[in-house]
Amino acid sequence: MRLLDRFALAMALLAMPATGAVAETPVERGRYLVTTIAACGNCHTPRDATKKPVAGRELSGGFEFEDPGLGQIVGTNITPDAETGIGQWSEAEIVTALRDGKRPDGTLIRPPMPIPVYRQLSDND
Repeated sequence: MRLLDRFALAMALLAMPATGAVAETPVERGRYLVTTIAACGNCHTPRDATKKPVAGRELSGGFEFEDPGLGQIVGTNITPDAETGIGQWSEAEIVTALRDGKRPDGTLIRPPMPIPVYRQLSDND
């Protein structure tokens, strides 16, 4: 099974409704989504030589990996930094990126970004 297929399956399973405790504030809910359901750090956090996430660089991009069907993939910076991340994107632009796979400039976000899975997130998420 290709890496992308395994990732899509894992994301679909993780996107199922969570049971148990639910985060109460928007920030807690966002942290929960980023670290569990959406697993953003898997691709958007740089890794050290031992492939462990670099502490303090969460979601800053730079993680590189090879997919047999897609070639070389480099995770982008999705921090709120206005110069290097997505800090200048509006909430609507972020929603469009997640649900439709389009950046504010209209370019497409390519796989392995699991857009079909993210379309299932609620407006509150």
